[in-house]
Amino acid sequence: MAHKPTKKTFVYEQLKNAIISGEIKPGQILNEAVLAEKYGMGKTPTREALLLLANEDFLDSMPRVGYVVSRLTTKDLLEIFSLRLVLETEAIGLAAERITAEELAQLEKNNNQEKKVFLEKSPQGSEQAHQLNREFHATIARASGNLRLEKIIQSLINDLERALSFDPYSADPSQHTEIINSLKTHDKARAQESMRAHINETRMRLLEIF
Repeated sequence: MAHKPTKKTFVYEQLKNAIISGEIKPGQILNEAVLAEKYGMGKTPTREALLLLANEDFLDSMPRVGYVVSRLTTKDLLEIFSLRLVLETEAIGLAAERITAEELAQLEKNNNQEKKVFLEKSPQGSEQAHQLNREFHATIARASGNLRLEKIIQSLINDLERALSFDPYSADPSQHTEIINSLKTHDKARAQESMRAHINETRMRLLEIF
């Protein structure tokens, strides 16, 4: 039976998801009292959630102002992609050797949904595009069988989502299709090359608009 999240965790997750999706914009000031009222929580769990987000660099603490949503710089973006290139290449290499039929089916289902959303490119579909992209990369990281690697990659994906809000359709589903095909044949070298090409292409597209 799933445990009900604590008040602090609830506020933390709501705010984090809003920042990652771009609903809450960089530079926006977050008022503790306003947020406590919005989420129906006391000031203490709200304050603790804000502090946790600041510790994770989602927020900057400003004296006499409160918390401000931090901005990703070009340097941040390059660092994130540099790490993803190394870690996700390693993860997909491991996944190619051990991925299950169930995990492959999950990736194919995700990719089919991505293609539909990508084709429509509606404003309402931007959040779904974010979610599907996160799930795709998270599934591969999980299939690596390395829990620590999975957690680090997930953290990097969350960081990158703030940049992806500038172009929610920057992740081309046809590249995800090639990645899936390489995993189906358990071709480690092909899978790693496909992931490298995908990450580099996404990086170039984002840097053009960031």
